[in-house]
Amino acid sequence: MASLRSKFYAAMLRKLLRGGLLPNGQQGLRLARERMDGGGPLSALTRAKQPKRTETINGCYTEWLGDPKAKTVLLYLHGGGYVMGSPATHRSMVNQLCAYGGFQALVPDYRLAPENPFPAAVEDAEAAYDFLLDKGFARENILLAGDSAGGGLSMALMLTLKEKNKPQPKAVALLSPWVDLMVTGDSHTERADRDPIIDVSRIGEAIDFYRGDTPADHPLVSPLYADLSGLPPMFVQVGTEEVLFNDSTRLVDNAKAAGLSADLEIWQDMPHVHQIAYKLVPESRAALKSIALFFRRQQA
Repeated sequence: MASLRSKFYAAMLRKLLRGGLLPNGQQGLRLARERMDGGGPLSALTRAKQPKRTETINGCYTEWLGDPKAKTVLLYLHGGGYVMGSPATHRSMVNQLCAYGGFQALVPDYRLAPENPFPAAVEDAEAAYDFLLDKGFARENILLAGDSAGGGLSMALMLTLKEKNKPQPKAVALLSPWVDLMVTGDSHTERADRDPIIDVSRIGEAIDFYRGDTPADHPLVSPLYADLSGLPPMFVQVGTEEVLFNDSTRLVDNAKAAGLSADLEIWQDMPHVHQIAYKLVPESRAALKSIALFFRRQQA
């Protein structure tokens, strides 16, 4: 049963977004970026102070968040359909996750499409991960997480690490991951009227912006179609009101079939990446605490 605050949050999203965050042409993309970035109507939920520590990794602006003395580090890859979003849009939520988990985080401002289509984002994610290894963080002390497109990018990163025989992170948490750019899940149609954030009529444009000339079923574009064997323990959260609901359920099924430790946590009545509303919605705070608990258990 959703709390009154969560119902208010969903209603607010429907009123503010009017058709979702996804682009609708170049002008629509500019509006979508404004809605998601610091100056848009969602900024009250995501606003946080500029961090004191930043890096430039392979030309990519990157922020350090959390406790700088922590031995454990989380590489966090933000969402935004591969076409928007930044460390600023997720800074507040990731800071709170660091506080719950007792670790620090590295959040890269990876290159976005359509200006930089696939594989630019994967290359930037790999560079950030290599940076942590070069910085002296042991594999056992590196965690990985991402939401929406950042969840798909997290999967693509791990698949790239596997292909190159690099060490995997200790564990990965995925928040409403977007892993099927073929758009084959039943939830894309069955829950289209229930999702206040993603408009399925616009999702094709975001896909074309990101994939460029690469087929949508390429395993690094749509990790749902990849061989998942050899990846680390996985924890997936998804809300019942999401068009991407089946991306999460099928990903966990595939992970278990590949022999992975994979858990799915379903949040009733919650919209896409509800965790970002932790300041307002109690279920969002509870979800972040659940992620932190998963990471602590994996390290224990």
